[in-house]
Amino acid sequence: MVAHGHVQNGVVVLDDGVRLPEGQKVTVVPALEQQSGPYPVSKEQREATLRLIGIWKTDNPPSDEAVEKIIDEYRTKKYG
Repeated sequence: MVAHGHVQNGVVVLDDGVRLPEGQKVTVVPALEQQSGPYPVSKEQREATLRLIGIWKTDNPPSDEAVEKIIDEYRTKKYG
């Protein structure tokens, strides 16, 4: 579900009479961020994605575990 709204006196007010149950957890993303284009991607993320795309073009693509290993390797390189 996507609900649109606006900020009024520091509080998010949903438009069109949308009501959510009390205690409902929500995520608020400013509309300007959504319209600004693709999310920024680091050089490491881009390289890892391109490496994975190249693997998937093979006759024997990697298993989910192998993909997780590749992602973990890049995380380790970046964060130690």
